[in-house]
Amino acid sequence: MNGVRGDEVPHSTPRKTSHTTPDTTPLTTTSPTTGEPPDHRRARALTGALAIAALVAALVALWQTQSTPLGGRAYCWGAWPEDEAPFRRGDRDRIADEAPPGPGRLTGRCSLRWHGGRGSGAYEQRLDLHLGSGPREESERRSWLGELFGGGDTPLPDGLPGFTAASGTGALVLPESCDVDGRPSVVTLKSTKALPPATTGELLVEAANRATQTTSCTTLPPLRLSHRPSPSTADHESCAIAGLPEAHGTGTGSPENSDFHSCAITGTAAAAGPASWAARFTATARPRLVALFDGLTGDRPPAPGWRAHGSIDASGALVRADCGGRPTVFAMRSGPARTHTRLDDPREAFPLYVDAVAAHMGCAPLRAG
Repeated sequence: MNGVRGDEVPHSTPRKTSHTTPDTTPLTTTSPTTGEPPDHRRARALTGALAIAALVAALVALWQTQSTPLGGRAYCWGAWPEDEAPFRRGDRDRIADEAPPGPGRLTGRCSLRWHGGRGSGAYEQRLDLHLGSGPREESERRSWLGELFGGGDTPLPDGLPGFTAASGTGALVLPESCDVDGRPSVVTLKSTKALPPATTGELLVEAANRATQTTSCTTLPPLRLSHRPSPSTADHESCAIAGLPEAHGTGTGSPENSDFHSCAITGTAAAAGPASWAARFTATARPRLVALFDGLTGDRPPAPGWRAHGSIDASGALVRADCGGRPTVFAMRSGPARTHTRLDDPREAFPLYVDAVAAHMGCAPLRAG
């Protein structure tokens, strides 16, 4: 007889369960306003964003190369367009090596070279543009300032804090909001080939405006020259320092400006050139130029009887005084062509220089006797 033992489980057939396969076909909806699928809208938005990014990248590239959308180029941080000064028609082989200033970076440089002229009139020109605040250490700063003021400098008009020289050099101080650690930022220009002071002044103003624009260091309006700077005296005129023997040298400049005077004296045996100066004298009451000397004059008179603070020694002199309520700086530095006579000895020549120029600066006598 067939039966089922107690330890056996009857075989049962598994119950079949019906399954429903999900519909994986994506649902397609449309915008109730445009009738356009969302994917299409997203694609259009992405395309627009990419187009904007490409435009920004192109504008950045134009700025980096100092080019304009129309294909022109501006050199030295974008300050000097290719069809304006300092360039002339026919110039060629222009090469610029530059590091522009930028937001939070008040330093910059540009070295620009090119060839001009033809035949016997051919020449090579180089301009070096620099933006910086100069050394912090006292002795290094004194030396830097001694080179910055070249002697025989022509002040920029309208009281602008800058100057030019016939050699093609010049400097222009930026507004106080552009100072770095209390030191004024200065745009300086040097040229291997002499430039008219008017051209140097225009180049300095354009470079300074470009520097303040790219760094956003000031909200003041751009600087401008209402008229061209021009030397007040001819070369080889005396420095108008009473008591100095003119036979021992010649100088440039006379104390005609009430807030700026610059003079350089050359030795009799000195050959013409950058190293031909025996002494350089500078006096200024323009506030931003005076600020360049902050911290260098101390709080003691240079000698008994002086109504000023500063120092005088065998290599140079620097004093600061109050002239009619205006801080005024007087400086002198002996040069490589010094004669080692009273002509260029600061202990002899500097007091005479101060006496000659102080009255034009609105100063009462600065020393006794």
